Amino acid sequence: MFIRRSTYLRLVARADTYAQDARNARRNEQNADNQVARMAALAEVRQADHDQTVAAMAADLAAAERQVARLQAQYDNAVGLDAPALDHGATWQSRREDKPRTAVSAP
Repeated sequence: MFIRRSTYLRLVARADTYAQDARNARRNEQNADNQVARMAALAEVRQADHDQTVAAMAADLAAAERQVARLQAQYDNAVGLDAPALDHGATWQSRREDKPRTAVSAP
């Protein structure tokens, strides 16, 4: 069967177009796979950086809490709040005989 040269050239051009489309599709898939891999790697780096930042902040918080506890102990010592006599009389207000009582009225 004979075909015209123009028909042959049209079919060759169409086949070339299809082949180029297939190559472009494969390239786009590879680029998409590479992009997903890059995004995953970037997410891992960001997660590691985040974990490191959180660990550093937790260490800073622990140090600050220790400093606050030390300063509170120094303050308590300076004003005499750590004296053992205070522990013995901690409930004396509730046992006071002369403590004023408020009258409770029925509604």
